[in-house]
Amino acid sequence: MIGAGEGISEGNLRVLIDTGHEVHVLCLAPPTQSANRAVVGLCASYTTLNHSRWETILGVFNHVLDGGLIAPWFFTRGSTRNVTAVTELLSCEHIRHVWIEFPSCLGFTPVFKGCEVEYFAHDVVSQKVGRQPLLKCLQSWVAGVEGRLVASIQRCHVMSDKDAGLLLELGFAGSVVVSPPQNLKVGEVGASIPISQILNEFTGGRNLVFFGNMQRPENHKSIMHFLISSFPVIRRHHPDVQLWILGLGPRWTLRLLARIIKGVRVTGAIDDPMPAFAAATLCVAPLRFGAGVKIKVLQMLGAGAYVITTPIGAEGVPASERLVVVENRAFAQSVIDHLDTL
Repeated sequence: MIGAGEGISEGNLRVLIDTGHEVHVLCLAPPTQSANRAVVGLCASYTTLNHSRWETILGVFNHVLDGGLIAPWFFTRGSTRNVTAVTELLSCEHIRHVWIEFPSCLGFTPVFKGCEVEYFAHDVVSQKVGRQPLLKCLQSWVAGVEGRLVASIQRCHVMSDKDAGLLLELGFAGSVVVSPPQNLKVGEVGASIPISQILNEFTGGRNLVFFGNMQRPENHKSIMHFLISSFPVIRRHHPDVQLWILGLGPRWTLRLLARIIKGVRVTGAIDDPMPAFAAATLCVAPLRFGAGVKIKVLQMLGAGAYVITTPIGAEGVPASERLVVVENRAFAQSVIDHLDTL
């Protein structure tokens, strides 16, 4: 497990097993990820194929005629090697019921003819694309590819009513099940910093906490914008405030900016952010991009934190007296107002 999405996948897998299914798993994962042995032991079979960047390129180009160059997000797992592995598993185990996790596997749908197919949509990709200025012009084309791929699926599972509506807008005619995320555990990351080490430096001041996989563009771009546009304003009003950016894979540009702007601490991977959420003066999720339900916000609220986020960050999150939703232009002032009350 490496993140919230994989945690949700584990929960889905356990539900399938608990409801009497014999489950065979084909996991296409990068070499940096390793199998959760407790989950593997529950399955009738569990096969992992290391998925390199080269396999990603092969997958996209293997589906050029299907829209791979316009909408590569659906085909990154669709290399010839992987298609062969899927086909062999279907044949050898006589599988007639298929469960797809993540949009990157939607490109396999033509292989599943004759099977009952269910798809757990962690997010609707065309919405995510439409929220990125440089990609917005592709949104209608991406929506066309996404709609065509889900058309052959009998049942889609989403985490919010908003995503259910988006699927219907794509023309999906099957059944849609809204399944709010239940398994909110944080992924396990190797060579991570003990959270106790971070908490020891919390004392004596006010601490803002942001958390996420910092390799993901929506996390990186959003927190970079916050550092440039909002955090210096907050520091002028509250010079003692520190911003802790917790999470896997921070880019060098983020680390460099953190050295320039006072009061910013970039930690990299930590073993468990939940105690940091609970101990923080305030958790922030100034998300400007992305789609789907933001699990980090649910995790922050679950830890008892007071959270300020944007409308994008709050999508699919139940209302709470500890959740404040503000537009980006008002984000800094909202943080200042909250700190003024302490």
